[in-house]
Amino acid sequence: MKALIIVADVSYKGEYSMAVQALRQLGMEVSTGLVSKSVNVNFDIDLTGGLSEGILSNYDAVIYIGGYWAYYASTGKEIPGRVKPMVNKEVFEEILTQSVNGGKTTILPLATPAYAAKLGLLKGKKATVYPTTDLITILRNNGVEYINDNFVIDGSIITLKKVTVESLTKALSK
Repeated sequence: MKALIIVADVSYKGEYSMAVQALRQLGMEVSTGLVSKSVNVNFDIDLTGGLSEGILSNYDAVIYIGGYWAYYASTGKEIPGRVKPMVNKEVFEEILTQSVNGGKTTILPLATPAYAAKLGLLKGKKATVYPTTDLITILRNNGVEYINDNFVIDGSIITLKKVTVESLTKALSK
């Protein structure tokens, strides 16, 4: 199996590295695609300039690493601090939409379920999210049933409250 990690922001400590570790532990071949020019990780695919046709056809699973950017982009709050990730939001949204609508195993940790909910991609689904009132409210206001579990699987969509190697490997083994 092949997995693609889409990286917008790695500011949430360990989110990216634990995802890579869990996917590799499951025997998956892992590739990384960047949608931000300010992220400093090894990558295979540069998506900062745009999305190439059929990019998802080579992958069985796609995980979205949004870091703090996903939280602030979901809530509309101003990102604090001097360094703001330079995320190609259009590419992030396009590949996320293709992933969900195409039935790919789509893994949304922390705040990314709220981001997907705002795009209308989780309407009528069950999901979890990093447990803050504003993120839970975004889910509910966008027709998503919030479930307070470590991970929730609804069809091909896996949402995670937090990223740990254990929770991700457990969710992907179901």
